[in-house]
Formats: sequence, C-alpha cells, structure tokens
Amino acid sequence: MALLNVEQWRQHVALDVGTATTRIATGSSQLFEIPSRFGATKALRDGVVVDRDAAHHILEPLVECRRVFGIVKPIILGCAPTNASEHERGLLEDCIMKAGAASVSIIPEPLAAAVGAGLDVSSPYAQMVVDIGEGVTDCAVIRSGRLVASYALRGGCCRMREAIAARQTAMCEDEADMLLRRCGICAPEDISGSVAVAAAVKPVLDEIADGVDSFLRDLPDELGCDIIYGGICLTGGGALVPGVRRLLEERTGVSITRARNPRRAVVEGARAILPVVVMLNRW
Repeated sequence: MALLNVEQWRQHVALDVGTATTRIATGSSQLFEIPSRFGATKALRDGVVVDRDAAHHILEPLVECRRVFGIVKPIILGCAPTNASEHERGLLEDCIMKAGAASVSIIPEPLAAAVGAGLDVSSPYAQMVVDIGEGVTDCAVIRSGRLVASYALRGGCCRMREAIAARQTAMCEDEADMLLRRCGICAPEDISGSVAVAAAVKPVLDEIADGVDSFLRDLPDELGCDIIYGGICLTGGGALVPGVRRLLEERTGVSITRARNPRRAVVEGARAILPVVVMLNRW
C-alpha cells in the first residue's frame, strides 16, 4: 500500500538533453532550459553524452527539483538520436538515473519532435520529420505510431557556426550564432557579412540537404508517395536558419513546413507522450 501511495506522488518528467541546450518539462508547468555545459566543458557532442561528469552536474539540480517533498524521485522520459549506439543510449540513461531519477525510458528524438510539431503519428499514412539540431540532423518516417525508417547525420548547427567562425578571425561562437541567425544562406545582400556567412555554411547545408534527399529517394514507393503528398515537417534550431526550408524544397521537390516552435518540439513532444509511456509501464 505504501508503494502505491509513493507512485501516486511521483512526477512524470520530459527531458531533452541536447548538444547545446537541455530542456525539461513537467505536466502543464512552464518549460525550463539551461545550456548543456558545466563551466567551459560541454557535456554532449553530436547529440550524445561525451562527458559523464559534466552531464551529471547539469542534470542533478534539474532532477532534484522534481522530487516531491524532496524525497519521491521522478520518472523521466528522455530522447536520443536514432543512430545512437546501445552504449550511447546506456550512458544517457545512466547519467539521468545518477542525477536522481526513479526510472528512465528513452524514445527516438524525431518521434518526439513529430508529436511536438503537431503531427498525427498514429496515422496509417507515412509522415516524415527532419530535426536539425545542434549536434545531429535526424530524419525519420513515422507510420501508425512507429518509426519505419530513419537516417541521422552527426552534425547540425554547431558545424554551421564552426564554419562561420573559421572564416571570421577571432569570432566567438555566440557571434557566429548571431550571424547565422541573421544571414543564413539566402540573406539580403545589405546585411553585413551575409556573403561570407552564406559561403561558409552552404557546404554544411548542402550535405544535410543531400542526405535528406538520398534518404527520401531510398524509401519504398508506398512510403515515398505518402510523403510526397503530405510533405516534410522541419524541426530543431536549424529550422530557423533563413533559407533552409527553401533549400530542402528545391533539393527534394517536396513541400516543407516548419513547426510552430521548432526548438522546443522534441521536449514538448516528449511531454505529450509521457502519459502513454507511464500507462504502458504500469502493465
């Protein structure tokens, strides 16, 4: 009986541990986010944990705040890239557990992104989402609630900033990020530095576009036809880079829509999926 009472008090938490930003959401409460670094140390690279200690320092205060009465540990739903290895997924789970979780479940990031973008993932028709994050570009086709195909490219917005900084002497990451947001690849020529930025990021974006196009062309006909008809949903911080949507449309020949809040699509989708995961775990 005491155990049942404890379970009734547990908070159910959605957690998106991203390369640049970690976001956490509980029930209907306001979403909270912090940088995914401890001091100057980055906890993640290419979408996966690379520094266990830094990840622990980032996650522990976030998870501790979700304890009820400071005692009852939360149940957490996290997200990982579709190409994360068993070791990389295990490392993420281990970091979350050591931060104070009672239990952890991990789902694919693009599935959460699709839900957070408002797609009906239960539809029998195939739908495609492209999540361009800080450290990974993750593509997935979803049908009847399942991922039926996926493709991930290690590298996202971080590579764009690195390309800009490499062309601009003594430029820091924040300055490169500002230029990237302002200029993108199709910026007006009256923006200072736009030509240099376009030249710097275009090879990175071309690689992303080529990967998405190849993934789409390799799909079975029945999936490809559904996607051509329904279009592709774009999520992640990279969706906000000017010109990305147009580039993908030109490269794939498929219409592209952008999620209303692409940067938060993953964590909001995980929050929406939480009740289903909790119910399944109870059986």
